[in-house]
Amino acid sequence: MLGAYASVAILCAASLVVGQAILSLCGRRQLTWLAGPVGLAAILVASAVAIKLPGHGTAVAVTLATLFAFSLATLVSRQRVLRADPTNVRSRDARTVRCTDAERSSGAYPVIAAAAAGLALLIASIPFIVNGRVGILGVGLVNDDMASHLLIADWLNTRVGQMPGLLRHGYPVGPHSLAAGLSEGLGTSLIQAFAGITLATPVLTALVAVEALRDLRSVPRVLAAALVALPYLAAAYLAQGAFKEPMEALLLLSFALLLPRATTVRGALPLGVIAAGAVYTYSFPGLFWLAGTAAVWLLAMVAGSRVVGRRPGKLPRMSATSPRRDIPGAFRDGARRPLLVAAGAAVVLLVLTAPEWSRLIDFTHFRAFRNSTISSGLGNLRHQLSPLEALGIWPASDFRLSASAATAPAPAFYLGALLGAAALALGLPRWIRRHGAAVPAALAAAVVIYLGALAFGTVYTSAKALAIAAPLLTLISLGGLLQRGRRPRTEEAWGADPTNVRSRDVRTVRRMDAERSSGAHPAALLRSALALALAAGVALSSFLVLHQAPVAPSDHADQLAELRPLVAGHRVLFLGRDNFITYELRGSRPFTAVRNYYDPNYVKPNLRLKDVFQKFDFDSVTARTLGRFPFVITTRAAYASGPPAAFEPLRETSDFVLWKRAGPVGERRTLAEGDRPGALLDCSGPHGRRIIGGRGIATVFTAPPVIGGTWSPSPTVESGSISSEALTLARGRWQISISYDATRPLHVTAPGLDASPPANLDYRGSVPYYPVGELTARRRGPIRFTVSVQRPPLAGRLLGTKSVAHLGAIAASPAGPRGPAPGEAERQIPLSHGCGRYVDWYRPPTGR
Repeated sequence: MLGAYASVAILCAASLVVGQAILSLCGRRQLTWLAGPVGLAAILVASAVAIKLPGHGTAVAVTLATLFAFSLATLVSRQRVLRADPTNVRSRDARTVRCTDAERSSGAYPVIAAAAAGLALLIASIPFIVNGRVGILGVGLVNDDMASHLLIADWLNTRVGQMPGLLRHGYPVGPHSLAAGLSEGLGTSLIQAFAGITLATPVLTALVAVEALRDLRSVPRVLAAALVALPYLAAAYLAQGAFKEPMEALLLLSFALLLPRATTVRGALPLGVIAAGAVYTYSFPGLFWLAGTAAVWLLAMVAGSRVVGRRPGKLPRMSATSPRRDIPGAFRDGARRPLLVAAGAAVVLLVLTAPEWSRLIDFTHFRAFRNSTISSGLGNLRHQLSPLEALGIWPASDFRLSASAATAPAPAFYLGALLGAAALALGLPRWIRRHGAAVPAALAAAVVIYLGALAFGTVYTSAKALAIAAPLLTLISLGGLLQRGRRPRTEEAWGADPTNVRSRDVRTVRRMDAERSSGAHPAALLRSALALALAAGVALSSFLVLHQAPVAPSDHADQLAELRPLVAGHRVLFLGRDNFITYELRGSRPFTAVRNYYDPNYVKPNLRLKDVFQKFDFDSVTARTLGRFPFVITTRAAYASGPPAAFEPLRETSDFVLWKRAGPVGERRTLAEGDRPGALLDCSGPHGRRIIGGRGIATVFTAPPVIGGTWSPSPTVESGSISSEALTLARGRWQISISYDATRPLHVTAPGLDASPPANLDYRGSVPYYPVGELTARRRGPIRFTVSVQRPPLAGRLLGTKSVAHLGAIAASPAGPRGPAPGEAERQIPLSHGCGRYVDWYRPPTGR
């Protein structure tokens, strides 16, 4: 946990310092929280370039430390005076005072910024708090894309093993390179580094929102900034470990806020840095949002200048919060050519992305853009997301659910969407009047891209477009509703009478502004009530999706880490189900018999067996396939087919066995066992009599295993509830195995048994059996097994989080002399003696 939050602190501090240095070099004299995304973009660029240097992750860490030191030295050397207090300077007129206040507002109130950032960090940390651990978000139950991200970052850092396939397709590696640098620099794991990056993004977004919402009072400003950082879809993507979409949204928002200030070539250079960061985060599609924003904003400027009958010709010199009525005049009276300014940003973009050009071309063939992918363009989704989710109110803990499929009443979803739409309709014109068209231009671009993805892309890509648009919608809605007073016309000095402003001192001017904005008009009360309702709905929706977000336990990963050095550099057959196995056994080349998106190496299973894709033991592949691998990993469950004689156990952990092949694998046949470890050999028919003819051998269980049927009352167990099932067992010793997934450890009890299998989120669906423990039946009869799931930690219980387990079958196998392991209770007999016995596998006479 320490590594994750150290990564957050270092990344946020470095982003602010580096970004402020860049803005300072580009002519900005004041502190601004917009420095965060500018610095983050620069850090992403530097990381992606430095990862190619000798040392890789270490080179990234050194490069970032150097960049931070240079940026800090730059700021110190320029000797910024950031907190000059003009309150007693009576020689300043009202225009100067108010402009100074606006410029200083972001840097003059660090407590507000710190409160917003801290609140955003606290909200983003809810999954870790309620689970009592920092780990991989969304694992097993929602989205396992982090399996690919971890593998990419590890390969970039070590260059050991097989190059991940995504890299051959030009996948952007800015965040992965940064994670490798943080891991090396802090001595923490990649999992912790990625968690830090995921948490840092909403923190920086909240700081940007603090800057954008500078007209709000302190408390609304803090709360609104935190909600802008984590509206429903942003929270949902964070809950599944997706960091690229929130990062792209952050870069888009900062680009929009800086765009009106880019009135010179020098002032436009930060836009080029942000654009380069978007490329290293999202490849060339990341530019679509930024280019669309610039295009829509420029069109708005042209239209605004023509409304007042003036010829547009030059970009304005104005702030990001300039009123809409200021735009035409400023556009006319500025002193810089638009094309020259755009060219300056483009040159920076081209220079910084030059090392990536060839990979950008490769990325045009990325399969996520096509419907003919392994998931038909759905990714981890079930259908198109409702665009109403982007409005922020969607009371479901799983964003993939439609209103009709969620547990909350469907009207609640549509009432929430109506509330969000009303807030946007009222807030948008007020935002434009107060702050200008830049952020709405970004929203318009995001809407167009969403519609394009809806028409020409996939379900997966259109959902990403919605997630990127969500913070913009929340910012405009809350910012427009909560702003105080009315922004004056261009000819007015922010609400003062220009005929007398120069005769008033600073205190008088500020008092008059406060008096003008404090009136309690009924319309203002209505807007405040609507904003409060929207904020409550967004907060509740985000909380619902975060407080039930799964976080990967480390039990199985730690056990596989023990085996990793033993198989390094070798091919290994993994007879289990774990989307992270390629990363967990990095340095080797693991193969699986069940094809999925995250396991690139696949072997064909024994398709002659029914339900073979639900089977995870030695019989799930043919003997010829087993002979191709020097190592095999299985679980230690006794309810499984045993190994061929050529395989011997090399290392055992609590839940896994590493087998090493010591010789050739002989012929091995099975009965029609399906997904079970064996079957009874029926010799009453011609097929059975034909099998037992001759001098073959059969490997049989000492007693037939017993498998359960149906859990009562349900196979889904939540904290505070239990499920049970009875197995009829003969007298003797039995090893118990269970198939399950669970967010917390299970508690399995029966007469003579009290065991706690660890939390398991390796996969949700058909999974292998895992060992539970041994019990002794004193007499033949039914034995009832009761299963519960451990409650969440105290913080989780206080926040209403529920532990959840999904139970597969429970099985009892005869116990062997050395504890649980496949084949431990098996022995070989002549095949002719196998009638009526439970046969795991057999070898017919030579030549048959």
